[in-house]
Amino acid sequence: MADQVQEQAFKDLMAELETKRWTPLMNSDDIQEANDLVSKAAQSQTATMTTAGTRFTAPKGNAKRQQHKLPFLRTKVDFHSARYNNLTTSDIRRLIPSYIPSHHKVYLKRKRFIEGRFGAHMKHSLLWLFRAVKKIIKGTDACMDSCGWDIEGFFADLAVDQRKTILGAVFDQYPLWLLTQFRKREAASVDFKQLWSSVDSDGPDRVALRGFYRLMFVEMGEATYETRIVRRMNEKSDEVRRAKAWKEFAGCEAVQALNLGGAESLPIV
Repeated sequence: MADQVQEQAFKDLMAELETKRWTPLMNSDDIQEANDLVSKAAQSQTATMTTAGTRFTAPKGNAKRQQHKLPFLRTKVDFHSARYNNLTTSDIRRLIPSYIPSHHKVYLKRKRFIEGRFGAHMKHSLLWLFRAVKKIIKGTDACMDSCGWDIEGFFADLAVDQRKTILGAVFDQYPLWLLTQFRKREAASVDFKQLWSSVDSDGPDRVALRGFYRLMFVEMGEATYETRIVRRMNEKSDEVRRAKAWKEFAGCEAVQALNLGGAESLPIV
């Protein structure tokens, strides 16, 4: 494809995304749901986010004895997953109250629960992401056709930066909706709406977290394209490679530069 033709076709594609004439991941019902979410977020009049800090502090008395109960642990796992994408033996030890010895049967039961819930979160997000990337690729040719370009396989001919630009534009269309789908399981505990509150929307914590999830969608979307589409890895190999990228994401240089707080700094439902 001639460089000038590709450049103009790319500009036309971006215009379709930025004006929302083309919403590759959404139908009309999804768009209505997205607008409803934005309205709910706008109703918040709290300048400071209501975070999960109290869930991660060491309570006393009766509250301390409730720490190992499943509802309490469920919330902590959701927040840990949403912030770090990873779960180590040390993480599990911190999530389970220290007064329960690691050899105790209660500890072992809670460990299995934590591992199972975290694994389900990761599986959902990676599967949703794979389907999202496939929709974007498939929709690109149709969008090119509607713009008057007779180009097939356009997405495959793009440079990495161009693909990431498209992924970022898709996120920017309806970011709150996309995030609640992408991290749907964690959204049971994490109130993502607070990140788009109309009050103090430019606050550093909100801006950093919005940037974190946008970067996650873009980078993991590109990783998904590279492993599953370009290299045509089988499902098992792809799962292993993408799981590794998923778990390492929160430690990458770009994320570190955001200076995020821990899991306790995320907004709670």
